[in-house]
Amino acid sequence: MSGGRHAARERLCTALFAAVIGAGLSCLGRAAAAPPLYTPDELMFLAHMIVHHQQALDMAALVASRSQREEFVRFARYVDTSQRAEIDQMQALLKLAAERGAEIPHHEMSGDPPMAGMLSKAQMAALGAAHGAEFERLWLQGMIYHHQGALDMGRELQNEEFATHRQPFALDTLVDDILVAQRMEITKMKGWLAQWGLTG
Repeated sequence: MSGGRHAARERLCTALFAAVIGAGLSCLGRAAAAPPLYTPDELMFLAHMIVHHQQALDMAALVASRSQREEFVRFARYVDTSQRAEIDQMQALLKLAAERGAEIPHHEMSGDPPMAGMLSKAQMAALGAAHGAEFERLWLQGMIYHHQGALDMGRELQNEEFATHRQPFALDTLVDDILVAQRMEITKMKGWLAQWGLTG
């Protein structure tokens, strides 16, 4: 091989090597500049919804000792199971975000109620003191209000995602699932209020 060809091949190899290294560095740069897994609003949604769900667990725990309606007791167990599963999912997403370097919101919600869509201390105390039909009425009305609060929170987050064209990892489908399930549960609870003569 002539010296000219050898030199040309060396220059070509050097250029190709530089191109590969440059492309790799470019990819690393894009990865470093990638947006965070979740926005501050999305992290706040997760933190708030966990607190919101925890009150639903408190409410569900009251049913078995205060109502004789087996379908109502089964429903409360279902609420407990489903809300615990969603809490686990949301805690896992917060943990993942923290592992990626996100600052997880931690602040005490000292209001009464702690946020819109939750029952006050007085309402929870009234639930705890009631039994039978009065308990069923207060619980169903309270949980409908509580679920409506979750719907409001979920729709607000969805509107933000639609506006920014975001599809946050696992959170978008979780919110969809929450909205679908709680709409169905509201319909069931409203039906029971009418069926059991508790609307008056």
